[in-house]
Amino acid sequence: MQVTDIISLVLLVAFGAAYIIKLVLLKQREKIHANVLAKSNKDFSIYSAEMFVKISSALWLLAWASEIVFHGQLSSVLGYMFNNIYTTYIGIMITAIGVGIFIAAIVYMKNSWRVGIDKTTKTTLVTDGIYKFSRNPAFVGFNLMFIGLFVTYANLFTLIVLVMNLLAFHLLILQEEKHLYSMFGDDYERYARRVPRYFLIF
Repeated sequence: MQVTDIISLVLLVAFGAAYIIKLVLLKQREKIHANVLAKSNKDFSIYSAEMFVKISSALWLLAWASEIVFHGQLSSVLGYMFNNIYTTYIGIMITAIGVGIFIAAIVYMKNSWRVGIDKTTKTTLVTDGIYKFSRNPAFVGFNLMFIGLFVTYANLFTLIVLVMNLLAFHLLILQEEKHLYSMFGDDYERYARRVPRYFLIF
């Protein structure tokens, strides 16, 4: 295992720990079951988008762990689209930024953070902190992690995982926006006009 693999493993563990700790804290302290991804009775459009995210993100985590442990063997089979120490470290940096943004997003979201669209409980519209710059900073963090994985281990497998997840998460964002419009009305409309979906002008 190379130094970059060890750093990548640390980032994977940091992401996983933050994700799990947030779920546990919400369940124990607030009695909130925050993981509602592809659960309960939902419209087909929401359920299908969430199921796509569930499958694509599972594939992403599998790809990430596999590349860390077996990337020597995988690269001999799949080959690299590009591979040098500079792009590898750039990929690691992109991933690290993504993990940091994701953690900041779930911290600022407080008790309103959910995995999937929750139509059963009333949440609060969070517009402060990192949410002043992006309506979906957690998804920005995810996208950077997807991109970082590809740049670090650039092969056909990680490219497929990247494209799948960018598409799946974007479709989920579109469904989530419809939900937020219906829940918060004019407040969300004003927020959406002021703050980009992703970052800067996007």
